[in-house]
Amino acid sequence: MRNRLLLSLILLPWCITSNAAPRVLIPEKSQIEFVVKEMGVPVTGQFNKFEAAIEIDLAQLPKSSAKLRIDVGSLDTGNPEADKIATDGDWLDSAHAQDAVFTSASISALGSNRYQAQGTLRIRNIDRPITIEFTSVDQPGGQTMIESQFEINRTEFGIGGGVWNEKGVVAEQIPVKVKLLLAPLGQSR
Repeated sequence: MRNRLLLSLILLPWCITSNAAPRVLIPEKSQIEFVVKEMGVPVTGQFNKFEAAIEIDLAQLPKSSAKLRIDVGSLDTGNPEADKIATDGDWLDSAHAQDAVFTSASISALGSNRYQAQGTLRIRNIDRPITIEFTSVDQPGGQTMIESQFEINRTEFGIGGGVWNEKGVVAEQIPVKVKLLLAPLGQSR
């Protein structure tokens, strides 16, 4: 018993340093934006509530991970009527699927501060595999900026039912732009 306790005390510092905590998001300096084309007219918007847990270890990329959770009810196009439609049952269905979530399965380096995350994107409680390329650039004060641009196919997630799926009403592709500012390593909010 005494030997197990001694071994546990010896191994404790190693366990803490080898399993570093994810970097903390600075939400007020981060943004998630999108563009939906309705009858050819772009409608821009953003999500105001989201959280991220990102851990990129350049020395051990296979141990790196990223998780991003977006409160779809925080959608904001600047038009409350459009926001209500976008979060209703035909679109994002915030009443039954409050969050959109990306969870990485692997992260690999592409060179020049560029990376690729393969994982799963869940929208409307529907999971789809996705590959997202992103950059990670160190900022002053030990902060890190993660940026990505990618597209989702809205009908793969059942977004936009009824008349919205008629040809030409709403574009299939939805461009998404993500900017996440991370606090310095080891800093908590």
